[in-house]
Amino acid sequence: MNRTTDVKPMIKVRGLHKYFGPLHVIRGVDLDVAPAEVVVIIGPSGGGKSTFLRCLNFLEEPSAGTIEVDDLEIDAEEPLRRQRRHIRELRKKAGMVFQQFNLFPHMTALENVIEAPMTVKGLTKDEAIAKAEELLEWVGLSEKRDEYPSRLSGGQQQRVAIARALCMEPKIMLFDEPTSALDPELIAEVVEVMERLANQGMTMVVVTHELHFARGVSDRVILMADGGWAEVAPPDVFFTNPKEERTRQFLAHIL
Repeated sequence: MNRTTDVKPMIKVRGLHKYFGPLHVIRGVDLDVAPAEVVVIIGPSGGGKSTFLRCLNFLEEPSAGTIEVDDLEIDAEEPLRRQRRHIRELRKKAGMVFQQFNLFPHMTALENVIEAPMTVKGLTKDEAIAKAEELLEWVGLSEKRDEYPSRLSGGQQQRVAIARALCMEPKIMLFDEPTSALDPELIAEVVEVMERLANQGMTMVVVTHELHFARGVSDRVILMADGGWAEVAPPDVFFTNPKEERTRQFLAHIL
């Protein structure tokens, strides 16, 4: 897609480390993501992909390094009180969609989408409903607004989760294997929404095994292994002429 330019990064990561006890899961990675760029991270299980993504909005607390989103920088070593205030602001800028849909089971689709804008951003119920109805229509679920999650398919639940994240009007979207819990026939409906979001200029970091999405939509593909970047390249290079033997071996297993 080649949306990257020389403008200031929307996401800037420097020297990011994450330890779980003695386990060194992320090993000093750097990353710049330009506005409207789509970066896909793939790699073997246990390589640190989901942990890296969760560090971007401090669902996992980095052990060292800095993370900057839309000019808001947080240093892993800054005082906790200051850090907490910054984390709240950062999470308003960073929407996240999880592998498991994490919808509130006792709330309808509409109620799930309006909850955060009302409680976090202070929208009135009428304002939140108007925004939520617009987004549910955008993800193709207007007719499901009053259904509870138990009455929705996995693909429908994940589309509600995307609408919920978008209702906060984030500057970036983080996707943590958003289709891995879905039956094969439901994957396409979620990927199609993600493709439309990318084409509308949303900055996205996506951990996924959906190589069709990585090939067709991303600006860069990263192979993450052993806590670091094994290869970073545009998709046409990454999938057809990778430079690293580790990448060639990984692709040989999954293609």
